[in-house]
Amino acid sequence: MTRKALEKKLFIGYIVVFFLFFDTHFQMPILAPFARSLGATPFIVGSIVSMYSLFNIIGNLISGHVIDLRSWKKPLTVGILGTTLSLYFYSLATSPYVLLMIRAFHGLAGGLVIPATMVYLTRTPTARTDVVSQRMAYYGACIGLAALTGPPAAGMMAAYHGFENTYRAIAVFLFLAAVLAIFFMKENVISERKNISFKEHYKRIKNASSLRIAFSFIFLLMGATGTLASFLPLKAESLGASPAFTGGLFAAFAATAIMVQLFWPLLVKRFNLFYFLLAGLVLLIMALVLLSCTTSLFVLFFPMALYGAAFGLLFPASLELVARGSQPSWKGLATGFFFVFFSLGVAVVPPLGGLLWQSQLHLSPFLTAAAVALFLSLSVTKKRILTTQAELKKIK
Repeated sequence: MTRKALEKKLFIGYIVVFFLFFDTHFQMPILAPFARSLGATPFIVGSIVSMYSLFNIIGNLISGHVIDLRSWKKPLTVGILGTTLSLYFYSLATSPYVLLMIRAFHGLAGGLVIPATMVYLTRTPTARTDVVSQRMAYYGACIGLAALTGPPAAGMMAAYHGFENTYRAIAVFLFLAAVLAIFFMKENVISERKNISFKEHYKRIKNASSLRIAFSFIFLLMGATGTLASFLPLKAESLGASPAFTGGLFAAFAATAIMVQLFWPLLVKRFNLFYFLLAGLVLLIMALVLLSCTTSLFVLFFPMALYGAAFGLLFPASLELVARGSQPSWKGLATGFFFVFFSLGVAVVPPLGGLLWQSQLHLSPFLTAAAVALFLSLSVTKKRILTTQAELKKIK
């Protein structure tokens, strides 16, 4: 395959990744109001939001195992068509319980797609470290770009055209991604398919030090991100901010994350991966602590930028650990488990933060997320990460 042809295939993959995560971020400002407009109680609203993550986990595991046994193309095709249909079904929802079922279907379909896109981008004719680093950085940058553009676009469309038409529009948007995925995304490498059991794959993943570290860091990172999405709007509102100002805070986070990830391939050549994980962890905890104690609206931009830098360091580092720390025969399931912990972080940490906030402790949700991050990082010592470095060198 020529370099030009390979770059064209990868560019299509990045576009599809952007579309898929645009769908996820697009719904952040409109899903809860839409559910309330259908008569949902606060508990049902929370259930509707979390239902996606629950069924996303199931889809991640199914997709990962199918990728290893067959191909990434099948779960990608089924998942992206299912995602497109589910977005159209949102516009037909007549009650919160119907919306709850649609969310479950959407989560399952989305769970099939994401591991497939990552395997597509990593299963290439070369395994050079700088190439893997660059692709993981661009993967993260596509997610950051979706986070930067999705919420404002949804807010403006819903304000002028209503919830139903907004969901129909995003369904059309995803249909274009489906066309790209089905007709233009091809297998880069045709590998030998082996009928290896799920249990055998799981043992290999469990024994890989690099994957355990990646799973821990993506759990704490997405737990903190979910906490931001859930409680930052409430904090900003309590300080007198408008929804537009809150959107600007999230934009500061997304823009910083994109910039850091674009420089990631250059930085990772010069420094040990341990230092990126450590720096990202420190910045993340600092940002969460500052968010918990800041009482000025404009000062909130500083911890949000810090958090964006932390995300820009930790996300591609975690992706690279998965991409380089798993072998082709079980890379699909390893990627599936990575996104299981991705979803678990969002599903577990924000509710825990809300519970402790409402308890007699009245602990800030941001401090809860910081405590979870610190607790998980205590088990990830420098010795273990250096062991992982040696493990990755053997794989290469």
